[in-house]
This record gives sequence, structure tokens and C-alpha cells, in this order.
Amino acid sequence: MKKIVLAIMLAFAVSGCQRIETGEVGLRIGFDKQVNTQELQPGSFNQVMVGSVITFPIRDIAVALDDMKPQTSDNSTLSEMDVTVIYSINPSSVGELYTTKAKAFHALGEGGDTFLMYNYMTTLARTAAYKAAAKFPAMESVRKRDAIEAETTRLVSEALKNEKLDTALTLTMVQVRSIQPAKEIIDTANEAIAAQ
Repeated sequence: MKKIVLAIMLAFAVSGCQRIETGEVGLRIGFDKQVNTQELQPGSFNQVMVGSVITFPIRDIAVALDDMKPQTSDNSTLSEMDVTVIYSINPSSVGELYTTKAKAFHALGEGGDTFLMYNYMTTLARTAAYKAAAKFPAMESVRKRDAIEAETTRLVSEALKNEKLDTALTLTMVQVRSIQPAKEIIDTANEAIAAQ
């Protein structure tokens, strides 16, 4: 009888726990809705019978900036520019970022995870990519992909430093996946080549 009661108590205790997975950090929210800013580390089991635990992915968070139409240095508009920005979060900054930054800066994922600073990084990276693309003429933009990536990286890193977020957020990569000048520009260039 004691073994059955012990087994039931053990099952009840384990079912009331949440494990923090590798690549995540958690924060405990008490029954009074107050957030404990002490980060819960990967691999830890945390009871959720009283209060709850929210999890935050911290490694390689990808921001996809699709269908951008930046203006180039020759005042034409690119038909399309797609950029991916990947960033990571310092695990010891999770509590501070979640409790001190505007909730609008974060995004809620499909699995219930909260992506810290996702909306903030989306806006920051989009602005930087537009500024980077504006430094080159439309017909050179395809060949200047590396330069656009480097300039976007520089602008985002500089903005993070100015906002004193460079120790909390790390820009891992900027990749221009697609860049396409407007059809009229390509047609004009093709006509000029054909005329020669």
C-alpha cells in the first residue's frame, strides 16, 4: 500500500514539473503574477502546480525580412530584397530584457515560447538593410551583396551598442538571400547591351 501511495505521489510531483530544454532559459511567474528574474537554466525541472514557467529560446533566432523594396542610390526601387538576420541572447540577460523592455519588443512563437526582442530586432534590421541598400546603384546591388550584408551588420551592431544592448543581444549573421532590381532597370540594361 505504501508503495502505491508513494508511486502516486511521485507521478503527481513529476507531472507538475516543466523541464527547461537545451538552448532555452526559463523564468518563473508566481501565482501572484510577479516575474522572478532569476533565470532557470537548461536541464532544470521546475514545478508548475503553483505559478508557471515561461521559456525563451536564446540561440540562433532567425528574423526573416521578406519582400523589402528599398530605394537605391540612383533613386530606383529594388523589385525585391530578402534578408535573414540571426541573433542570440545572453542567458544572463533574459530576466532583465523580459521585465524592463516593452512587451511589444517580444514575439510569441507557435509552441508557446517567447522570442525576446524579436520585433525589436526585426525593425532594427529592416531599417539597417534599407540604409545599406541605399548606398549602391540598382544594377550593382546584386554584385554588392557582401557589402550590403557587411553594412547591415555594422548598422545593427552600432544601434545595439548605442542602446546599450550589445552585451544582451549578439548579432550572429546577416544574409541577403535574394536581391532583384526592378524589371524596367533590367530591360533598359539589356537594351543597351543589345544596341552595342
